[in-house]
Amino acid sequence: MPDSLENLIPSPPLAEGALETDETLEPRVFTVSELTRVLKDLLEGAFPFVWVEGEVSNLRVPSSGHVYFSLKDEMAQIQVVLFRREAAKVRFPLKDGLRILCLGRLSLYEPRGQYQLIATIVEPRGAGAMMMAFEELKERLRREGLFDPSRKKSLPLVPSRVGLITSPTGAAVHDFLRVSRGRFPGGQIIIYPTRVQGQEAAGEICQALDFFNLHLPVDVIVICRGGGSLEDLWAFNDEALARAVARSRIPVVSAVGHEVDFTICDFVADHRAPTPTAAAQMVFPDHGELKERLRALERRLQDLVLEGLRGHRQTLKVLTLRLKDPRRRLVEKRLRLEAATSALERSIVRYLATKKARLKALEHRLEALSPYGILSRGYSLVEILPQGRLLTEADQVRPGDLLRLKLKKGRVLCRVLESQS
Repeated sequence: MPDSLENLIPSPPLAEGALETDETLEPRVFTVSELTRVLKDLLEGAFPFVWVEGEVSNLRVPSSGHVYFSLKDEMAQIQVVLFRREAAKVRFPLKDGLRILCLGRLSLYEPRGQYQLIATIVEPRGAGAMMMAFEELKERLRREGLFDPSRKKSLPLVPSRVGLITSPTGAAVHDFLRVSRGRFPGGQIIIYPTRVQGQEAAGEICQALDFFNLHLPVDVIVICRGGGSLEDLWAFNDEALARAVARSRIPVVSAVGHEVDFTICDFVADHRAPTPTAAAQMVFPDHGELKERLRALERRLQDLVLEGLRGHRQTLKVLTLRLKDPRRRLVEKRLRLEAATSALERSIVRYLATKKARLKALEHRLEALSPYGILSRGYSLVEILPQGRLLTEADQVRPGDLLRLKLKKGRVLCRVLESQS
């Protein structure tokens, strides 16, 4: 900001045709529009962006969707314009009497000669406004299901690597490391340093969450900081941070503030620890307790094995008493096998005899039906030559035809002398 406006107002030019002497200098005369334009340029050049804190008054929201109000304190006030696009990003209801913080650029409304703030960011200031914004965002995220227990991820029993998102210089990181190393010295802790307070904190924490999810997977992510006022912890009520926690594939533990402090991050996270110390106790098992649990499990396993062996031994005794002499069982099996063998042999003999008798009957029947069997009884087959047709009737031949007789043994050629039907 300049020391004085004198350095910014151009010196009045010489009158046309005048000499550069004190006697010839004439004052520059501005029109209202020219002066207003000069002041507008001075304001916008000197204050490209500025944070202004004050109380809302004379709030107006016309049908255009733009928001107009005054921002005042005990001594002065300034007009504020919040255009529709920026107004849609405000996550809490504006009303007269609320104390807010605005980021914007100074400008001058030339028709009225009135300077004003063109706001781009509006944040709550003071406990009343901040709690109103907190409750509004909390209810909206609850309706979306981001707080549902069904989407919460469980913590591993023994994490090998934990990502810690916190300030590297605060007391919270020292408390977490001290308790973690005392409980589970073998656990690896990777610290991603971020701001945990102020305008840049939420964005840096979102980047840390994306880093662990995309580039350096860990078993658990812990977000922690020590206690503070509502304003100090306000970064953990950021909507973008809440959604980054919700979409994390890795379980997230929120350990922000003291036990009585609650933030949106606490509700969205998979687990909430009241303090960084409690977060370390939640994430890492106590190695002494873990060893004792393992010893107890070992003793229990031994007892179960011994109990099972005793039961099997008793069952074996009972079965041994019920078990017959193996040699006697072998004799019984051999006798049964011999009896079965004899029965099988007799059955085979009967079967073969039956089949043989049936085959003999079929043989006799076949011989009776065979032409050669007929020929053996004095009959013959007569063929008419040269065709070779069988002669069955006398009118098939005429005197002089040549015939061939097939006998049981041999053939005879003869010629027809006479045929009688």
